[in-house]
Amino acid sequence: MTAVQNTWRVFGASVTGKAHLDKDIACQDAHAHAVVGGVLLAIVCDGAGSARLSEQGAQFVAAQTVQALAGRLEQGATVQDLQDGALAATLAQIRAALDDIARAADATLDDYAATVVGAVMGADTGFFFHLGDGLAVAQLGDGGELISLPANGEYANETYFLSGERWREQLRLLAIPQAASGIVLMSDGCMPFAMSKNNGGLYAPFMDAVQGYLRTVDSVGLGNAALASTLADPRTHQITGDDKTLLLALRA
Repeated sequence: MTAVQNTWRVFGASVTGKAHLDKDIACQDAHAHAVVGGVLLAIVCDGAGSARLSEQGAQFVAAQTVQALAGRLEQGATVQDLQDGALAATLAQIRAALDDIARAADATLDDYAATVVGAVMGADTGFFFHLGDGLAVAQLGDGGELISLPANGEYANETYFLSGERWREQLRLLAIPQAASGIVLMSDGCMPFAMSKNNGGLYAPFMDAVQGYLRTVDSVGLGNAALASTLADPRTHQITGDDKTLLLALRA
């Protein structure tokens, strides 16, 4: 592994929320990441609670999106190429593959419904890609934060999924125009305690402690275990019953 590929340390955990623990339902969140030539690829997917195979959908979309984008970068694509259309084309291919899986399983594409919130971040510029709820934050070099906010539908608890017929018009890209010291992706289950009021920024009392620890931990494995333990703390059950996923990429 080259030195440039070590510019990011990436930590992530997906844990089952109380509502699913009580009903013995598996976590329907998933996350994945890769670093290719110094470019960070990261994604969090949240399976729809109403979709019977959403756990599989979230896992498939997360893993396949990162794998496909990594392949494009390895073949010479740039961050700008991905932003200019290759990202949307990749999601279209993954959606088609998921449709094939659904047909083979005598299911529908909606059975695998999942949201998407992800980041592509190079040395100096990048972008968020976002479909549905969840949230993304870029911690910028000047100390500011760039936030990609959740998108919800017309009704309470309604959001958008890759399986939806209008997914292309609901897909949002947000340019990150400068270097970032950190990228934070989360499912909506983390937002009540990881974000400040009205999602105006990261909630410093929680996030500063988490990131401070992760910057000093000896291994990514230990960091992931500590992050999972933090998210699974029963005290979070008083705040949210939802599954919780948090992915943090820290520039080394």
